Amino acid sequence: MHIPLRRLLQSRSNRLYLRRFQRSLIIVGLGLWLNRLHADVPTGSLSSAKKYYKSLSEKLNYSTPDKVSQTTLTDLAAYLGYTNLTSTNLEYDDPEVLMGLGADRADVLASRFFAPKIMNVKFKEGDKDFRLGWRKLVRLRSQVGSPAKSNSIVAAVILFNTFTSQGAIPFARSNESVNTQVMLLPDPDKIRRPPPQKDNDATMDSAYWLDYQNLSSGGRLGYALNASFDANELSGVGNKDYFVPEGCVACHGLNPQRPLLNFLDTDHWFDRLENDFQKLKDSGLALLFDAGTNDPDSPKYRQAFDIIAKFNLEADKHAKQAQPFHDETLASAKWQELHSTNFAHLPPIQRAIGPSPQWNKNEKNVLNTMNQYCYRCHGTVKFSVFNRTNTFNRRALIVGSLAVNAKVGIKMPPDRDLPDDKREQLVNFFKSFSK
Repeated sequence: MHIPLRRLLQSRSNRLYLRRFQRSLIIVGLGLWLNRLHADVPTGSLSSAKKYYKSLSEKLNYSTPDKVSQTTLTDLAAYLGYTNLTSTNLEYDDPEVLMGLGADRADVLASRFFAPKIMNVKFKEGDKDFRLGWRKLVRLRSQVGSPAKSNSIVAAVILFNTFTSQGAIPFARSNESVNTQVMLLPDPDKIRRPPPQKDNDATMDSAYWLDYQNLSSGGRLGYALNASFDANELSGVGNKDYFVPEGCVACHGLNPQRPLLNFLDTDHWFDRLENDFQKLKDSGLALLFDAGTNDPDSPKYRQAFDIIAKFNLEADKHAKQAQPFHDETLASAKWQELHSTNFAHLPPIQRAIGPSPQWNKNEKNVLNTMNQYCYRCHGTVKFSVFNRTNTFNRRALIVGSLAVNAKVGIKMPPDRDLPDDKREQLVNFFKSFSK
């Protein structure tokens, strides 16, 4: 039965109820509004991680649901058809040695490089707890006749994460990966469209996640990545667990969309030498470690860069299949465009993405600041700071998140302090930001 609003409002109790309802809507709306900006790397849970691994084992026939937690990278290599490849080989063998394996030279890609994204930037160069981050990437294509191939898994991407003190040489055998992340990539023709509505959906996701612990503790499957995305909000060294799969998908496309493979942003690594890592720059240590030099005209540099370019081409293809309009996909395509023949580092302003108007030379200092303090999350999570339109649409949210007294969970950045001059620069810009 329809009752006119005027009659409802004649009752004092109804008027009070409507006011409370209105306030509730405002609070919920404000929460959703603020959530559009918050980097929101979810932590997941141990129970969901255990359930995920059992489901993955059943779907991909990787080990068995009751034994999958005991697997190691040696087991993963065997699953992919590399029966003579061990966890130790994968972590410590030189990339050139690994790339000689497989039925075809292209079956294995391997590269070692500087990785500011995994670093705890709560600490600065010179602090006793400061550590530099390094990664080794190994991409293995499934071999013909392997269990992986039989279950529509075409490749695995393995990322070893290591940390060194200032001045130490990376990738020494005494410096093991603290956590090793794996993406299993299915046959593109088998990927689900649209996302499944039931747990027993027969089609496949665009990526599956595994996370292995360090060798000294057995190297078995773990449930979480221990990372510093929220370091400034936490006590002590500022790390916490981000469980599979929720802790993975946020940086790889964000649920409920299809996960995508991130490209290796070489330009960002060199950007950071100009702000946070001056001592690293002065040391001359090669960011593309296998190159032995940062000189883009060196043949060794070009050889190392070529390995990354081959991987990035595969990542670009995967991203376009998974989410063709995602900011990460646009950034990947931009990297391909800029580095088709250019091996040198290009500054942020040349890497703008998205529709016109894009970031212009008069705004380059603001983009440089966001690249330093925001890009770690807001390169892939929800939006990229390199997309001017997406950033413009969040201008009011950005101003609110930069307030000194903003609440934990809203305040940006969550991983370190923002200097007052940078805060003032960003707030003033976004208050007057016009399209």
